[in-house]
Amino acid sequence: MPNSVARVQHNPGYKPLPHTLINFTAESMCSLLNCKDRPLVNISLPELLLFIERLTERSRINAITGIVALIYVYRLKAKLPPRAQGEYGTSHRIFLSSLLVASKYLYGDEGLNNRAMAEISGVFSTAQVNLMEKEFLGLLDYQVWVNDKEIQDFLEEHKAELCFI
Repeated sequence: MPNSVARVQHNPGYKPLPHTLINFTAESMCSLLNCKDRPLVNISLPELLLFIERLTERSRINAITGIVALIYVYRLKAKLPPRAQGEYGTSHRIFLSSLLVASKYLYGDEGLNNRAMAEISGVFSTAQVNLMEKEFLGLLDYQVWVNDKEIQDFLEEHKAELCFI
């Protein structure tokens, strides 16, 4: 197991993300774009909510990383055409990429790396994660800077969904 996975997984102060944040994330991912239905054969992806729960728990991310990942998702959503269409699994890939980029942005070398994220996902290879990250960053025009005000504004805008009222 890579050192970064062990370092993240043995975080002694780790607390799982609140269910309200996980549910809001899943709803946000579902409303991002229309995706094709799950094919009936040969798909190893879990349902999106389960995937989000598993990825956030196994990576041991904190709430701020989850919020920054969501900010990236909302930035992407603003750039997509209204009738954007994705393949089945596109939401899984976008979520994984947003989480990976948020971790790298916030924690640099101490954050998650692509190999660790592939292992944590249980379904994607390192090569696939590399490509997902590259494509995601391209869609964001490499605009990954997030300041405190943007985080505060995001939390204020979505306080009802996140049960911060």
